Amino acid sequence: MYIPLLNKRIPQFGSVHGRRYALAYLLHFDTTIVMRRILFLFLILPLALSYGKAQRLSGRILDADGSPLPMATIQVQGEGKGTVSAVDGGYRYQFSTRGVYRISVRYTGYETLSAVLRINRDTTVDFTLHPAHSQLDAVVITGTRTPKMLKDVPVVTTVISSKEIEKTGSLSLADVLQTEIPGVEFGRQMDGQVVMNMQGMGGSDVLFLIDGERMAGESLNNIDYERLNMDNIERVEIVRGAGSALYGSNAIGGVVNIITKEADRPWSLNVNGRYGSNNEQKYGATLGFDRKNFNSMTNLSYKTVDTYTLYGKDSASTPSIIYGGRTLNANQSFRYDFLPNLSLKVRGGFYHRERDYSQTRIDRYIDGTAGAVLTYDIDDKAHLRADYSFDLYDKYKYYPRAGRSDKEYSNMQNKANVQFDYNFTPENILTAGVEYFNETLMSNQFDTSANGEYRNYMAHTAVAYAQHDISFKKRWFLVYGLRMDYNSQFKLPHLSPKVSLMYKINPVSFRLSYAGGFRAPSLKEMYSNYDMGGMGWFIIYGNPDLNPEKSQNVMFSVEYARKNASLTASGYYCYTRDKITTVYNLNQDTAFYRNVNRSYTAGADVNFMIKLPYGFGIKLSYAYVFDQQKEGGVNVSYARPHTGVARFDYHFEKDWYSLGVSLSGRVLSALHTVADSGDKDEEGNPIYEKVHYPAYTMWRLNLNQRFMDAVSLNVGLDNLFNYKPSNYDLVSSTSPGITFYVSLSVDIDDIVGFARKQRK
Repeated sequence: MYIPLLNKRIPQFGSVHGRRYALAYLLHFDTTIVMRRILFLFLILPLALSYGKAQRLSGRILDADGSPLPMATIQVQGEGKGTVSAVDGGYRYQFSTRGVYRISVRYTGYETLSAVLRINRDTTVDFTLHPAHSQLDAVVITGTRTPKMLKDVPVVTTVISSKEIEKTGSLSLADVLQTEIPGVEFGRQMDGQVVMNMQGMGGSDVLFLIDGERMAGESLNNIDYERLNMDNIERVEIVRGAGSALYGSNAIGGVVNIITKEADRPWSLNVNGRYGSNNEQKYGATLGFDRKNFNSMTNLSYKTVDTYTLYGKDSASTPSIIYGGRTLNANQSFRYDFLPNLSLKVRGGFYHRERDYSQTRIDRYIDGTAGAVLTYDIDDKAHLRADYSFDLYDKYKYYPRAGRSDKEYSNMQNKANVQFDYNFTPENILTAGVEYFNETLMSNQFDTSANGEYRNYMAHTAVAYAQHDISFKKRWFLVYGLRMDYNSQFKLPHLSPKVSLMYKINPVSFRLSYAGGFRAPSLKEMYSNYDMGGMGWFIIYGNPDLNPEKSQNVMFSVEYARKNASLTASGYYCYTRDKITTVYNLNQDTAFYRNVNRSYTAGADVNFMIKLPYGFGIKLSYAYVFDQQKEGGVNVSYARPHTGVARFDYHFEKDWYSLGVSLSGRVLSALHTVADSGDKDEEGNPIYEKVHYPAYTMWRLNLNQRFMDAVSLNVGLDNLFNYKPSNYDLVSSTSPGITFYVSLSVDIDDIVGFARKQRK
């Protein structure tokens, strides 16, 4: 009999020799099995033990210059536990189970650092913190159109982060800009519409962007600022001086770019609400997903406020009405990474605002946006970006009693852009692009067609631009570029050059820049045929032969930055010719758009920030502006010569609780200017009378408390000293006096994570 064992044959068991052979072989076989099992246990036992064994996270907490930060707090969200760093910055933390954890690292006077780590074995990670006062390590894109560290950008750029916005307790972007930047003032003109003045530059001279895209729609040359949803803002980048070389028309005085948020967690859900004076209510929700190659962000916001009346201190003053209403914002974005070097982002938005103009009329403003961005990294050096955006903004007058809605304005914009970046080296980048922009406008300020409808006008713009960004020895930084805009309304293309130079001797940086800016006349300025009174009293005519406004801008700045303090001083000069304005003709009782004015704007500003021990901080800014806006030989500028902003902060933080107190204020000097009296001289020129606007100051106190890194409670008082002007006018505060607000924000994902860990 043969027994098959490992494909071998042994003699029959009946023979002595066969029995001995079989016994030896079987003993050998059993020994092999035992040895294999022992080896298997040696291999698998450490893994089995490590699965249940606590995993350790260790490392060091360091300053940006490599110095250790002792007593820094390391908090593990969802576990309710943490640890602190030692004298040498070292730390250790034991996890009870494997998993994905969000780690928060805090140190007084420094920005909180958050990181998501997968813990499946002992892990070593060093964390580097940056001073809380400084944005120098932030990555910005507006000044050069390519990602760049703020400290290495030759163009003077200001960044307002979402955390800075939270400190101010602001509900609108207009409020944020007034609170953070000196020389910015928002007022109300005809029909209660919001208008801006930024150091002598009006709304038509400052270009507002959302993620680098223009916004459709305007009133009195200003965008609809209510469209800018504060819940969806990651940061705001403000570039001073002309930005036409990168962004074209309307960037004579600067560019304000609102960067929206992207999801940075596997899932996140924030819900928030706010209540304030005049029955001001706001409710919002933000839902985000970030899973492997898919990213989604959904944001909804609804706010309402009652109509209220402003009564000046002067009993003879005319009351001013601030119209209440309702505003709905909805935004959605998706990003899908097809490959590590190929991604597509699509977005869409809807905006609906109602203004309670009277008991019989409601003004409606409706906007819809859509867009897509395709980015392709060809290799480590070559990068391609293609994008398309669409924006449609409509205005209606709605009469609820009659159930009738009259459309009086429609502005549609389409833009397509292709940009190519080539990195010869990380310090030598060439950017080139082409762009097509199409705009269509229908307005009640236009003449009517044969069927009685308001006319539509259209303009096409073809663009080509190039830029070279180069640095030498980490001291010299140079950016220069040229843009050509060819508009279908003009015979010749317009060229916009720019050059910016920076020299760094740490901790001092010097910046010098020159830029040519232009503003193409709007379709409204070219084709208006508008009866102001509705009864033929006063007509405004457009002018198809208008030339673009052209500007020359020079700016110089010096910046000193250390670990806990920074000081920046800058000066600028802007000369603009072919200013577009209306000229009145007495004989025809008509105003015509003309290129007549020249303006000169010069100024200087100083910004100082310091982070003090024990969680205290100070921010002070001052701006001086000399603005000449002449009409008929008379300076009609409404820019206040002296302005300043200040903020005093205190921050206290423990494992489960943090407290922030912020006192912010702005000081505006008196303004002496002139206003049109309404009378005309013998030649038909307007007669001006002197006007005095007094100085005033506004202060806000904001208290923020945060619990478990998940619940944030904001309480604030605005116009702390109850300032009211003698008479509410064009250049004055629109505050009714002291007001209050309270807001609550809850991060649902952090609460769910915390509860889940507690159950375990």
